Amino acid sequence: MKYKTAQAWREAAMQRPHGVDDVEVACRKQAAHKHVLQEGGQPKGDIWEDYMLYIMGKMDLEEYQAYLLFKHSGGGE
Repeated sequence: MKYKTAQAWREAAMQRPHGVDDVEVACRKQAAHKHVLQEGGQPKGDIWEDYMLYIMGKMDLEEYQAYLLFKHSGGGE
């Protein structure tokens, strides 16, 4: 793993250019909002910031899953 913390990983990813076009961003954002509504209406903590990594294509799905596992396994913060 090249990042010592999840925060460092997120910050590095946010410096990357968008990996998807505006239409895909809109589709992903709509899907995320639908998911949030199903989960109770408001993402808690920094969850929306994490969603944005995938929504904007800063991470592909495989990297995003690895990031979340790292972050929530206790090794990321």
